[in-house]
Amino acid sequence: MASPPARPGPVLLTGANSGIGLAASLRLAERGWEVWGTVRSRSKVAALRAAGRQAGVGERIRPVLLDVSDHDAVVARFRRFPAFWAVVNNAGMGVTGAVEEVPAEHAKEVLDVNLVTPAVVAACALPAMRERGSGRIVMVSSIAGRVAVLPFQAWYHASKFGLEALSDVLRVEVAPFGVQVVVVQPGFFATSILGKAEEQAQRRDTSSPYASGYARTSAITTMIERVAPQPDAVAAAVVTAVESRRPRRRYLVGRETLPVRGLGYVPSPITDRVVRIVADL
Repeated sequence: MASPPARPGPVLLTGANSGIGLAASLRLAERGWEVWGTVRSRSKVAALRAAGRQAGVGERIRPVLLDVSDHDAVVARFRRFPAFWAVVNNAGMGVTGAVEEVPAEHAKEVLDVNLVTPAVVAACALPAMRERGSGRIVMVSSIAGRVAVLPFQAWYHASKFGLEALSDVLRVEVAPFGVQVVVVQPGFFATSILGKAEEQAQRRDTSSPYASGYARTSAITTMIERVAPQPDAVAAAVVTAVESRRPRRRYLVGRETLPVRGLGYVPSPITDRVVRIVADL
């Protein structure tokens, strides 16, 4: 087997222990990149190392125990990091619940992890990229950052819409320094976010005025989990976003994303009505 081609520098990937993050980490390593993957616990460090060994790329996987939502810790750790050629902001979370019933602290946590943290990571990586005159910042967004049609996912939508806007502005700001910003927009894939959303929905008070909606959307989530493909296609898009000399600004991934592209042209009263029927609202 031929040796992988030389790469310009290491890649930092956040949330590397499962789902899209794990699949992308292994694929990048298989392509010859040295991948530094952040995880939030020692058990996940061990799991990532084991996955790397099993895939035959253990020497190119560098687990990093770091909670990227702790922004002071991120800034401090970057002083000891190498000069990354690319960063992939993949770490994310969601919260399930009606806007009326989601506590402010939970809403802030979603916005912090999904929106503020990618900005902090990018800001820390940029000085080295600017000095080198090249680099790549990849934001793993979502189809939820394109259209807001998922009931009880308002804060997840808000965070991803915000990430899209942040990426557009950042792309323009850093272009003069040879740094490119790319957004990956996955549809529904087998990730831990769906399972966690289901757990949250099941914990909602049955006396809630939104109880029937929670039950219906919970059933839909369960159905999606059963048929959702593994995130290999998303991992491939991340690799393309990192490696391509002329990457697209956005990569929309998943069959179900095709009809979503046209939802923006459908009158809101129609989409609202359809969503209410589907979600039993």
